[in-house]
Amino acid sequence: MMGVKAKCKNCGNDAIADQFKLHNALRMMVCPSCYSGKGPKAKEATENKVESKPQGPPKPAGWDKEDDYLERMVAIKKNQNQSYFSRIAGTDFVKCTCSSCKYNFRYHPVKKMPPACPYCNADIPRLKMSELE
Repeated sequence: MMGVKAKCKNCGNDAIADQFKLHNALRMMVCPSCYSGKGPKAKEATENKVESKPQGPPKPAGWDKEDDYLERMVAIKKNQNQSYFSRIAGTDFVKCTCSSCKYNFRYHPVKKMPPACPYCNADIPRLKMSELE
């Protein structure tokens, strides 16, 4: 009994559909000859495979690994400095939003109460009084 035949998208040859396998380098289902490397396009794809990184705007002249590191650190710092606190008018309390579960609760910055998020027990980030407006 002969199985259903399908056309290989890599080489264009017909093969039994049950024999197709997923090729990592080509990222598609291919026939057995392409999978084993005997197909014409399979050899080219595995030999010439180059990791392509998504390109953003071009970097200025003199850009190096240290600049990449500093750029990542600035992005991390910017995410950490998101406003988790807002002043509650007329009281010493501030409204705190938990960074992990997004639960809103009152926080006393002088007494540091509660010591952790009442909902998920995550640590509360440091509060600088100058950050509040």
